[in-house]
Amino acid sequence: MNILLIDDHFCAREGVACLLKQLFPDLQVFEAENFDEGLAIIRTTPLNLVLLDIQLPGKDGLAGLTELRSEFPNLCVAMFSGLDDRELVFEALRLGAMGFIAKTLPRQAFALALRDVLSGRVYLPVSVVGPQIAPDNGLSGATAEVGVRPVSDPAGLGLTPREFEVLGWLVQGLCNKEIARKLRIEEQTVKNHLRPIFQKFAVVRRTELLVKVFEMGIVFGRPEVGNGK
Repeated sequence: MNILLIDDHFCAREGVACLLKQLFPDLQVFEAENFDEGLAIIRTTPLNLVLLDIQLPGKDGLAGLTELRSEFPNLCVAMFSGLDDRELVFEALRLGAMGFIAKTLPRQAFALALRDVLSGRVYLPVSVVGPQIAPDNGLSGATAEVGVRPVSDPAGLGLTPREFEVLGWLVQGLCNKEIARKLRIEEQTVKNHLRPIFQKFAVVRRTELLVKVFEMGIVFGRPEVGNGK
């Protein structure tokens, strides 16, 4: 497995690279101190993940993310930053980041965040969604927040019961394969359900869908398995 870490602070970069190798012994870590240097590595090296800092000299991380999404649409990119402002996180997701990992995460949480992103899940910081978002936890605990509205009726969102189930699991961070296993259906069937969901929410990728759901203040409890049609 190959990971590229783009960060202009040498000490921080070396520390994270060392931690990555401890967490994943078979991992090969590539390093770059600015976006252009990282881009040269991306163009010549097969990578499983790029960890991209926001604050970089020259081209910043968000501008770099936009360029990467255009040239390498299937490349997994997660923002890696000491900043975790809600609007900044949402902007990164709108631009196609698969997650936003804070540099302040404890070791175990950092490892879990990386595993989430590498498995196809979208990782969001606690500062944005609270501690409730996890594969086995719903978001119902966030309903005390101002502007949050719990939903239990698919028709209220213009969705079929099955689309509602799929969206509920997606919001919890599950990838297509995991959703298919939860619902006991084929992965292609999950993709078929996601297509109209994207259309109804006027988005083109799952990260944009997550942003839209959170911005609308929609909160899901844990979906029931197998009841959708």
